[in-house]
Amino acid sequence: MFILIEKIDGILSKEQFTEIMEDKIQNSLESFTLAIIDIDNFEKVNNYYGESVGDKVIEKIASVLKQNLSANDFVCHNNKDEFNVLFSSTSAETGFIMVEEIRKYLDTNTFQLNGSPKKEVNIKISAGVANFPRHAKNSIELYRTSDSALFRAKREGKNRVCLGESENMILKSNYYTKTQLERLSDLSKKTEKTEAFLLREALDDLFEKYSK
Repeated sequence: MFILIEKIDGILSKEQFTEIMEDKIQNSLESFTLAIIDIDNFEKVNNYYGESVGDKVIEKIASVLKQNLSANDFVCHNNKDEFNVLFSSTSAETGFIMVEEIRKYLDTNTFQLNGSPKKEVNIKISAGVANFPRHAKNSIELYRTSDSALFRAKREGKNRVCLGESENMILKSNYYTKTQLERLSDLSKKTEKTEAFLLREALDDLFEKYSK
């Protein structure tokens, strides 16, 4: 029997999550982005490793999501293998990039789950992303558009993120030394934050320091 994480360490219930989203829509004070994230082949993980490991995978996903969200973002665990994330005051493109960073982090890192014997598990996700009010005018349409994008991600081979509509994404390339990248990778694994999230934190600190 799978666990449903609610009201623990910042993970909301579906009801709480929807209430927050409805309030944002009714007030129409900001644009925000909804992501529906699904764990790829979760049933195979349960069947191969057992449901206790499946529960650990759910907890690991919840932890990684929390570490890479801002204080104004929200996450809920919906169904056994699905999470919903609300990125406050966030465009569709920015929401896409943030979920893609998390997908890449999970794709490139295996996770040691304590036990006897210890198990190393690969976790991959697919996600659909949609924005209010760009893609939808109410919560039903927003869920539907995000879910449709998730379906497209699954259909196109899983382990990917799709927008509610086709968009051309422009990504900026940066160059670092090998040592810097290795240290960044180690810190990312230690903190469960994506490398891009850590870089944004460092930039925020620089802006604060030199803006005084």
